[in-house]
Amino acid sequence: MSVIDRINTMQNKFTSKEKKINKFIMANLDKIMYMNTYEIAEQCDTSQASVVRFAKKLGYSGFPELKVDFGKEIGRREAKDKITFTYEDISENGEIGETVKNVVKINTSIIQDTYSSLDIQTIEETVKTIKKARKVMIVGAGYSGVIARDLEYKLLELGINVIFQSDFHTLLATLPTLDERDALFVISQSGRTADIYCLVKEAKKRKIKIVAITQTCDNPIKNLADIQITTVVEKNNFRSTSLYSRISQLTIIDIIYVSLISSDKKLAEKYIGDAIEMVSKFKL
Repeated sequence: MSVIDRINTMQNKFTSKEKKINKFIMANLDKIMYMNTYEIAEQCDTSQASVVRFAKKLGYSGFPELKVDFGKEIGRREAKDKITFTYEDISENGEIGETVKNVVKINTSIIQDTYSSLDIQTIEETVKTIKKARKVMIVGAGYSGVIARDLEYKLLELGINVIFQSDFHTLLATLPTLDERDALFVISQSGRTADIYCLVKEAKKRKIKIVAITQTCDNPIKNLADIQITTVVEKNNFRSTSLYSRISQLTIIDIIYVSLISSDKKLAEKYIGDAIEMVSKFKL
């Protein structure tokens, strides 16, 4: 997970002093690499100890390690500055050739961002949870619902007992059939969809293991989840296709799917092989 993602995740847990430090750092990313704890503390009207505690709260051993990650972040940002993707790039007057290049560039960037923010241990825990679960209920709405449908297909292909419905009330009626032996897999970029939040709350009461793919920032659904997987943040205003979240979510789903196959290759090959053979009979 990048340092910016860590900061976004911890926003609501900062003390008043840490918020001042955070605000100063985010406004002076280009200068932080050349400053020490004393200089930052002086600028924020706080102590050096507070600056060190801020770094440790983010999971670093101290401020020098935090600066190293900021250096990497600045390098990534400078590289991304060369890649532009705005509404104008896909407007009616835009050149198709340029649009093609821009979409390919931004999708590649999103996948790299997703990889950088992933925690391998979290993916391992997700795979174990899915394999162990008696049943897996998958929930998603809007564009996240499209991703949820893709996950359903992939898990069914591997012989996993899956429940997926686009209708919220049907899912709610099915929830009482689940218990602590089962898992709820939630895909919600905002983490604030009211219907899904209600479903997750009920699942929590029933001690169902909850896996959530949401945005990095704090949100109600993420906070209820036992396993939290975060996607990259939207970086343009062209919301009708949700490019960033959709590509990020699909990448994560593919990683989980392939990891499930790798964890039991013989069984996966049997299920997938049988499916391919069966479908081939209906090909012209």
